[in-house]
Amino acid sequence: MRRIGVRLCDGKPLNILFNAAAALVAGARPHELHLVRLLFVDVPGEEIYRRAGLRVATAAEVDQPIHDRYLRLLAAEERRDVTYHRPERLGDLLFNWFD
Repeated sequence: MRRIGVRLCDGKPLNILFNAAAALVAGARPHELHLVRLLFVDVPGEEIYRRAGLRVATAAEVDQPIHDRYLRLLAAEERRDVTYHRPERLGDLLFNWFD
């Protein structure tokens, strides 16, 4: 996962989160670095990411709980990471801090 900090036209800061393996982009509010839980928000200007071949996840999508159907798609090592770290939300899994 990569995170890039930007400042929007209205002056508000935003982190753009990238998951290259999934070609996925999401947004999160900047917060204290010692906090693990991200505060997901919708990404403005999502068309620019789509033109680059990326899918933009909404805050509602990445804030949902992790279901077994998602875990079945993971490799064994990734499932072990999930078991060990116990991320709560889909976004915590896709844009994790434990890689």
